[in-house]
Amino acid sequence: MKIQSIWISMVMAGSMPVFADAPVPQDFAFGFEVDIETRGALYELELPDNVYRSVVRADLGDIRVFNSSGQVVPHMLRLPSAELGQAPEPTEVAFFPIYTQGEEDSARQMLRIITGDKGTIVDSTSMAVPNHVDDRVTHYLLDISTIEYSPNRLKLAWERPKGAGFAASVEVASSNDLSRWSSLVGDVTLADLESDAALLAHDVIELPVRKARYLRITWPESLREVKLIGVLASFPAAGKPLPHRWLEVPGASNKEDPRTFEFDTGGYWPTDTARIDFSLPNVVVHAALMSRPTQEANWESRYSGVFYTLQHNGTALKSEASTFRTATDRYWRFRIADKERQLTGSPPTLELGWVPHLLTFVAQGEPPYTVAFGSATMDAAARPMATLLHSIDEVKEKGLIVPVTASTVFTLGGEIKLQPPEAPFPWRTLVLWTVLLAGVVMLAWMVRGLFRKMATQDGSR
Repeated sequence: MKIQSIWISMVMAGSMPVFADAPVPQDFAFGFEVDIETRGALYELELPDNVYRSVVRADLGDIRVFNSSGQVVPHMLRLPSAELGQAPEPTEVAFFPIYTQGEEDSARQMLRIITGDKGTIVDSTSMAVPNHVDDRVTHYLLDISTIEYSPNRLKLAWERPKGAGFAASVEVASSNDLSRWSSLVGDVTLADLESDAALLAHDVIELPVRKARYLRITWPESLREVKLIGVLASFPAAGKPLPHRWLEVPGASNKEDPRTFEFDTGGYWPTDTARIDFSLPNVVVHAALMSRPTQEANWESRYSGVFYTLQHNGTALKSEASTFRTATDRYWRFRIADKERQLTGSPPTLELGWVPHLLTFVAQGEPPYTVAFGSATMDAAARPMATLLHSIDEVKEKGLIVPVTASTVFTLGGEIKLQPPEAPFPWRTLVLWTVLLAGVVMLAWMVRGLFRKMATQDGSR
């Protein structure tokens, strides 16, 4: 009975869970205090540059906010969104009917179009003059070349046909030269129906925002009696671009591939824009830009295209910055696609454009509040703030949030907190192996006793 009690105690000791202690500011490498001028329910600030250089996790999970009592308060990180301005006023669009004589007579669908210096249609004459009974409109050509913005909606007006209404599907195509057309909207229904006192009208065509000079609406046979008399274009609200910060990262040549250059940013910056600065004056290459969070991870493509820098009459002409989905990767690679092209001189410089996160936290407890960051032992924090903000109306949310600023960064636990700790002695594994060996010894002892007892009985016989 005593041996059985020891056995149970050892098993329980080996299977007991280990509870981690609540984090304290000294568990992190660095921190800063939050300067508060006005009290509020929620505080929000931009993360300083030093945070991105010192965090260990790419998801910024090693950040905590502490109140004056050293308690962790709920927080959330989010990237700011572009501020939407007022949408431009709707604009009337000039349109031109295209006639044809018979569905199969493609020659009769020719169109003479005269455009101005800026591409504006000043005259449109169909080769099929609508003097015959069979002549009908097959398309409407819309001139949007003079409109500054790309429309996202067309509202059509037509003369209501006599008798029964209609419901028909139309298509919309776009072009920049009136010769090559690409589909913009594959199938949209227009309707004008009346039943007793009820009227059903669908006169709006939703468009994907795409830059084009001309639009073309198909006008099927079922709309022969319907005459278009007006087109009103609406536009989405224009977004104000977010101001970016820029990080310059010197490149290093890849020893195995002379067409490849690699960059270490030294941190986890939320990057969505990149430029390449060549050391030579005139360079034009087709290349790919890739990134990865760690040296062991696979490379992920961010952008592929033409990169160039040209000098003309003392003026430098550089390729526009490439944009892509936000990535917080530390390591970047620039690889030239052409096998015959190699860059001489110094490696190029990578310029990364990024927008800092907004840190929002609850005013729980008393100030001062300390934001601690940089710890190789921290897991990602639970963030109930995201659920809270999603449940609050946007107007109310702005009224609850008070903007604050960050003070100077200071040292907490020091840079040693950025290094992963040595693996602890595997006490649990040792206990489990001890229990297993003890069980084997007990089983052997029981078998030995049983064997001796059987041998004694055989001798007596």
